[in-house]
Amino acid sequence: MRSSLPDLLADLVNLLPQDERALVYRLAKGYQGSLVITSRERGAARRLARKLPRTFRYRDEDGTLVADRNVLAQLESVVVQDGDEALSGTGTCAQIVAAQEQGDHRRALALFEENGGVYFIHFHGNDACLDVLNRFPRAMVDAEETLTMALAMHALKAGNVTHARYLMVQHFGDEMHSLDTVISRRESYPLAVRQFRFLMAIYEDQPIPNHLREKLFDMLAEFPIDDHLHRGSFYNAMLSVCLQRRELNEAENIAKRALYHYQQAQAHLLVFYIELHCVVFSLQRGMLSEAEHRVQAAREALDRVPFEVPADRRLMSLLEGVLAYEKGEPDHLVRFVAEEFDKFAYGEIWPAVVELALVYCSQVVSRQVGLGAAISFLDKWRVQEWRSRRFNTAITMREVELLQNANRWQAAADRLMAIQSRINLTWVETAEEALSRLVDPNEIELAMAWLRHLMQHLPRRPLLRAQVEALLRNEHIGERDRGRLRLWAAYLARVHRDMTRARHLFAALLDELARIGVVTHLLGDIGLVDALVDDKRVGPQVISTAERRAILRKLHGFAPGRETNSTVLTPQELRVLRLVAEGGTNKFVARQLRLSEVTVKFHLTNTYRKMGCRRRAEAVAAARSLGWL
Repeated sequence: MRSSLPDLLADLVNLLPQDERALVYRLAKGYQGSLVITSRERGAARRLARKLPRTFRYRDEDGTLVADRNVLAQLESVVVQDGDEALSGTGTCAQIVAAQEQGDHRRALALFEENGGVYFIHFHGNDACLDVLNRFPRAMVDAEETLTMALAMHALKAGNVTHARYLMVQHFGDEMHSLDTVISRRESYPLAVRQFRFLMAIYEDQPIPNHLREKLFDMLAEFPIDDHLHRGSFYNAMLSVCLQRRELNEAENIAKRALYHYQQAQAHLLVFYIELHCVVFSLQRGMLSEAEHRVQAAREALDRVPFEVPADRRLMSLLEGVLAYEKGEPDHLVRFVAEEFDKFAYGEIWPAVVELALVYCSQVVSRQVGLGAAISFLDKWRVQEWRSRRFNTAITMREVELLQNANRWQAAADRLMAIQSRINLTWVETAEEALSRLVDPNEIELAMAWLRHLMQHLPRRPLLRAQVEALLRNEHIGERDRGRLRLWAAYLARVHRDMTRARHLFAALLDELARIGVVTHLLGDIGLVDALVDDKRVGPQVISTAERRAILRKLHGFAPGRETNSTVLTPQELRVLRLVAEGGTNKFVARQLRLSEVTVKFHLTNTYRKMGCRRRAEAVAAARSLGWL
C-alpha cells in the first residue's frame, strides 16, 4: 500500500466540509499562497484558520486567506477529481442552481429534497436556501408541499410566524389553523405536513394538552428508525413542550434523543439549538456547572456550521452573557442589551429563549442602569405584538417582578390585577391546599407574585405561612422558584417565632445554593436574607460555615449595598412610607394594610420624628435620597 505525505494531506483535506475543502483546493491549484475571500466564503475561511492555525491564517482587515506554501506544494500534486469538483462549483447549491438554469426543475427538486428538504436552510443557510427557492417557478412552489413548507420554515427562521401560517393555510386549507385537527387527520395530511404543523405550533407558543401529546407520540412511530433528521426534529419540538410545562426531567431525556438523531444527521445548527435549550433548563434547575458545560457544547456545535449564522451567534452571545452574569460579571449582558437586542428580538425566537432573555436582561438592566431603563427594555418587546401576542403575560410578569424589587408595590399590584386570570388577589387570599395542585406555569407565577405582595403588606397573616408551605409541596414548582419559597418559608417562620424551623430552612437553602452555584433568583428577596442573617437567634448559627458565608458574599456582590433603614424604621413604618410614596392617602394605606386610619397616622408621626421631617413629601424625598425607596 503506497503511503506518502501528499496522499495523507489529501485524505485529511477530504475530511473537511465541502466549503472549506473548496478553499483549500483553490489555494492549491496553481500553487497560490493567498486568496481573497468573498462575503459568502468568510465563515468557511475563519473556520479553516481555526482548525489548522499552523497552515492557514485569515486576515479580517483585507479578507484574505493565507496558506503555508510548503503544504500547498505537497498538496498540489493530488488535486484530483474531488478537488476539481470543488473548484468547479459543483457543491449542493451549485448543482441545484445548474439544474434550474437548464430548466430541469424536477431534478432540482429531487436534489433539494435529498439535501434537507424542509430543513435545507439548516444545512446551507438562509441566503442559499432563499436563492434556491426563488429560482423555482411560482406555480411549482405553490404545487409542491416540500417547497411550500421550506418557504414557511424560512419565514419561521426570520421570526415571521404570521407569514408562515399564511403560507400553510394558503396551500393546505383553513384546517392548518388547528394543530389538533391536522394531527388527527392522518388520512388527509402526509406525515411531513403533520410534523411541520407541530413544529410551527412551538413557534406560536401554543399549549399542547395531554391528549394531543399522546397523538403526537403516535405520529412519531410512523417515522423510520433511521430517519434521523425528522425524528430529531420531532424531539426538538417536544423538548420545547416539556420546557413550557416545566417538566425538566422529561426535557433532559427528550434532549438526549434529539441530540443523538441530529448528530447522526450531521445537522450541526440543529445540534446547537438542542444544546441551547439544555442551557435553559440547566439554569432553570439552578445548575451552574452543568450550564457551563452545555454552553461550551453549544459553542462547538455552532463552530461546525459551514455557513455564516449571525442570528445564532447572537443567541450564543446571550448564553455567554447569562453565564457570566451568574458568575457575578454583568458587563457582557449589559453590552448585549445595548448592542444586540434589536436584531435579536426581531429574529427567530423560541419561547424558552425569550424567557431567558426577559428574565436575565431585565434584571441586569434594572440593577446596572435603573428601573426606568429596565421597564423601557421590556416595553420594546411589546412592539412585537403586531407579530404575536404570545409573550404579553411573560413581559407583564417581568415588570411586576421589577416593580416589587424596587418597592413599587401598588404599581406592581395594578399590573397584576390587569391580567385576566382566575388567580387573582381574592383567590390567593383564600387558597391553601389548592396552591399545591396548580399545574399551569403562568398560574403558579401569578400565585407567587400575589403571595409576595401579601408577605410585604401582611407578613403576620396566619394563613400565609400555610400557603407558602402548600406551594412548596407542589411538584410542578421549578427549582429556582422552590429556592425562593424556601426563603419565604424561613422568613415567615421567623416572623411567627418558630426559630428552629427558620434556622433549618435557611441553612438548607444556603447549602443548596453552595452546591448549585446559582443565586440570582434570590436577588429580589435579599431583604429577607438580611433579616434572617441579622436576627441573633438565626444568623449566627446558620452562617457558621465558610461555604454559607461565601454564598452570602456572592449574593451581596450583586447588590451595591445593604439597606440601612431597618435600624431607623420598623417594617410596618416602612410599608406605610412606601405606599405614601406611591401617592396613597391615609385611607388608601389603611385599606391596603388593613389598619385603621388612626394607626396609619401614628406610624407616619413616628416616621417623621425618626427622619427629622415635618411633612410627608419631605419624608418621601429624604427616603428616596437614602435609597430606601
